[in-house]
Amino acid sequence: MGGSSKKRGGQRGEGDGENPAAEGGSALPMANVVRLMRRVLPSNVKIAETAKQLTHDCAVEFVGFVGGEASERARSEHRRTVAPEDFTWSCQSLGFDSYVQPMETYLRGYREYDIARGRSSRGARPPAPPATASFLPPGQPVTVTEEELEFLRSVVPPPPEGY
Repeated sequence: MGGSSKKRGGQRGEGDGENPAAEGGSALPMANVVRLMRRVLPSNVKIAETAKQLTHDCAVEFVGFVGGEASERARSEHRRTVAPEDFTWSCQSLGFDSYVQPMETYLRGYREYDIARGRSSRGARPPAPPATASFLPPGQPVTVTEEELEFLRSVVPPPPEGY
């Protein structure tokens, strides 16, 4: 009975909802994961294909897990758009507290960068966080230190032109 999964039209686990990475519907290209892996590993280290695949699958699961929680929050507040603050809230509520501060730092820097370039689609100032979150006190201007900006520039490329 070998090859029966091909007769059903896909990979094992397709459609069962348990393994989204196995469905091939992942929007996270393997090349991006490998590029990130190479950034943190010494240049003389080789990465096995199974390690690449496992890391990719874990990344897809993690993003789906956190994204699903953020989506549920937006839905529970009767919003159709998932905001960046929903993701920081999601990380915090799921116990990934160490991710919250870097995400907030990135978000502040990105919004300042967007405003400075005159490309903010949200007007002159970023929106206030939802009432349940207290990331910044109301009315306080968003500031990012030069050190934070340098970190962001080294880790995250600027948005593509025409964004």
